[in-house]
Amino acid sequence: MFSNLILFYRRLIVLIATFIVVLLVLVFQLWRLTLSEGEARYEKAMGRLHSTSYLPTWRGRITDRKNRVLAEDVASYAVSVDWDVITGDRAIRYAREDAKTSIGSERWKSISPDDRQAFVDAYLPARLSELNDFWALVSKAGNLPREELERTLDIIREEVEHTAHVVWARQEEVHKKRYGDSVEFIARPIKEQREPHVVLTRVSDETAIVFELLGQQFDNVVHVEHSRQREYKNRIQNVVVSRATLPREMRRNNSIEVSLDDVAELIVGDVRKDVWEEDIKNNPFRSNGEVNLSGYRAGDEVGKSGLEQSLENSLRGLRGRVVRHRNGDELVRVPVQGGKDVQITLDIKLQARVEGVLSPELGLMKVQEWHRNTHLPVDTPLRGAVVVLDIETSEVLAMASTPALRDEEDVDGYPWLNRAAEGLYPPGSIIKPLVLAAAITESELKPDESIECVGHFFKDVKDAARCWIYRPVYKNRTHGYLKSVEAIARSCNIFFYELGTRMGFEKLLEWLQRFGMSQPVASQLSSNTSTGTLGHVPSEEEIESLRAQGALAFETISISIGQGALTWSPLHAAAAYATLARGGVWIPPSLVVGLQHEETDLHLNKDGVTVALEGLHDSISKKYGTGSRIRYGADNSEPTFTIQGVRLWGKTGTAEAPPYRLNKESEPISGLDHSWFLVMASDVGGSEPKVVVAVLVEHGGSGGRVAGPIANQILYSLQSEGYLEGESQ
Repeated sequence: MFSNLILFYRRLIVLIATFIVVLLVLVFQLWRLTLSEGEARYEKAMGRLHSTSYLPTWRGRITDRKNRVLAEDVASYAVSVDWDVITGDRAIRYAREDAKTSIGSERWKSISPDDRQAFVDAYLPARLSELNDFWALVSKAGNLPREELERTLDIIREEVEHTAHVVWARQEEVHKKRYGDSVEFIARPIKEQREPHVVLTRVSDETAIVFELLGQQFDNVVHVEHSRQREYKNRIQNVVVSRATLPREMRRNNSIEVSLDDVAELIVGDVRKDVWEEDIKNNPFRSNGEVNLSGYRAGDEVGKSGLEQSLENSLRGLRGRVVRHRNGDELVRVPVQGGKDVQITLDIKLQARVEGVLSPELGLMKVQEWHRNTHLPVDTPLRGAVVVLDIETSEVLAMASTPALRDEEDVDGYPWLNRAAEGLYPPGSIIKPLVLAAAITESELKPDESIECVGHFFKDVKDAARCWIYRPVYKNRTHGYLKSVEAIARSCNIFFYELGTRMGFEKLLEWLQRFGMSQPVASQLSSNTSTGTLGHVPSEEEIESLRAQGALAFETISISIGQGALTWSPLHAAAAYATLARGGVWIPPSLVVGLQHEETDLHLNKDGVTVALEGLHDSISKKYGTGSRIRYGADNSEPTFTIQGVRLWGKTGTAEAPPYRLNKESEPISGLDHSWFLVMASDVGGSEPKVVVAVLVEHGGSGGRVAGPIANQILYSLQSEGYLEGESQ
């Protein structure tokens, strides 16, 4: 009996121990489920009771300096379609239901899977045809080419499938840690595979109604949502340009109205509504199961060019998010954050006037007989650019490039190149005032010192390194002794050859760089937004090569008059002249209001600045100034600038140009020059320039004859818009 009692207690102890172990396991499981995994499981469980929707954001507005709207989002609609329609799974499901109905449920259960599939395959073509017809209706109703619609659907499929694989991989990893290989992991559809996706944006009210009816026709697989679309106001404008102030050969006592369809499009840019794979890769809407409200998904708008592209991060907003219970109660709301508004420095009305001056209708950007361009036929379209800069702030008031869009016959036109900011050209003689100011600052020239022009720089070489006037066409004349002011006004090459030689190659190059030749400009417009467009100066390796070849002396005098291995853009040139007008303070040119820039004082000699500006004034005001008159021939000329009520400073420039092709079949034409004209202006009583205008005409020839009349018309435009006093046209 005693042994039975011992056995009883042993069993009791075992039972109690077992109970304790079971209790501990249950307590552990309770801890794991409630504390360790409770939050995750709660979210998962609640996720099945909740639905999440995302609210569309909007891009910030772009306005000009006078707050005129250039780009803004306006209310519209977006169309989304159920996921199983996008994948085609609904067609397969319907074909399966058709097959099951045709043979009855009982027989369906009794036949093999292969036999079932055979029945499904018989009905599938009809269902796929219906699906194809559905997408054809979507394409037609949305006025969207079918191939573009298919690209959008492909992006949606790739995005969702990638997300699903990432989520499933993570779920499978957790599953194996818990169950090992004893329980098979089954991938279940993720949320994105149960919700509709946007396939069309920018849908109008009328089109939205069509899609509402389409949704009712097709079992509510189509959903119409509130959205926004990008509109570009002030892009289409008409400007009136007077012919009464044109050069004599083109002058008429009337005006023409120029219709412009894409004012400032190269600068403001555009958006695309097809999200690219790299957009999603760089900034995905979903990554590793997490949602990024600023990320890209199919149907989003993305900056494609110009400021829309370079300011994408500022203009793009954050989506909102709403979480609702199945009963309709709103549980969580994350408000939408719209993109930041951006005010740019352009005056869109002035921009339109400038583009009107460059229009083919007016004729200044075509070869004219009086241009005396012996290489190109009359009426040949010319490419070029204009920059208008506020000198005090270095803000861009206008910036135009032509042609703005590629013409099929413009074989070397570089589509969408903004010549004003990104086109790079040799500066030619417009560089001479900068060289003068630098030489006086370096004490290589006294402000009142004279230098003799004998026609050629090297004593025993008369057919190279010549002054422009020392040629048979001008009877090999010379300028004689010149001081600084007259040397600029007459643009004497010999004077500046001497200055360059005195300064030396490295010092001369250093000063050109200080004036911004290799400084980054227009980062907001450049493909490289971190630096912007850089001008070109010879590298150290190139300098050493020139020295080794014994060619450094000739290259020194070449760059002293803006030839040789130098290039910059019209924007660089305008910024350099503005720096001179400010007494030597470099301020990077800007396109966006409010950007802070570090100013750099070049510490120019004040006398050097004074004589440089006096020379620029005489270049236009004195009859012998190279920028004062349009010279049609011997004793046949007229003033380049006819505008009244202003004070002017300016310089012409002619720079060697690469060959030009008239069309795809023609041979390249050599021996051409680019035309430059830089002019600064103030009101008639002003002592300091207020604005600078840079004009560049590719392959135009004479800077005075070709670019000068364009600069004259730009000044009239500035006057018309109130930037200069006096009577407008």
